[in-house]
Amino acid sequence: MFHPKMPYRFVWLFGILLIVGLLAYFYLPGLSFSDGSSVKEMETELVKQDASVKIFPQTDIYQRIVYSKCGDEESSRTKPADSLIGMNLLQFQKVYTGWNIDHFDASEVRMTLTIDSMCREHANNIFIGQKDGYVTVFYGLPGRKPIVKEVTKIPVNHLTQDDVAELQRGIVVQSKEDMLKTLEGMQSR
Repeated sequence: MFHPKMPYRFVWLFGILLIVGLLAYFYLPGLSFSDGSSVKEMETELVKQDASVKIFPQTDIYQRIVYSKCGDEESSRTKPADSLIGMNLLQFQKVYTGWNIDHFDASEVRMTLTIDSMCREHANNIFIGQKDGYVTVFYGLPGRKPIVKEVTKIPVNHLTQDDVAELQRGIVVQSKEDMLKTLEGMQSR
């Protein structure tokens, strides 16, 4: 009834199935479908929709802040605070209201916040320069994407060569009073 070669056949069959299984496991993640997406992309899409996906200590959090009034952006990458670990997408959205969560999975979270304001560089710095032949007040710093605050009625061609050279470099002012004094001095020349 019991055949002595029977166990060896099961061992061989089990070994072959094990090898095929391992090959399939390591081969399938790179497999592509006819629409060009891979199994990994499909898994990520499913994970994105799954409310059980949670943030782990090793999750990368990418934050992008867009300032609509100057067009500047700030980006940062951090690890999650202890209070965020274990949160799913819905819980995370409650903490980050106003943010657009662009991507959420266990390995990374990408999020964007658009602010209807200027960045700190533009909001905290003012300089005097020239634009279209007139003395002009700008937000920002000279040479770094300045934004026009105000075009004065002071024509550049009525200024001294030294004043024109300073305007071309940009005159950084520290306060509104400093700006008004500088403009008043140019206007009186």
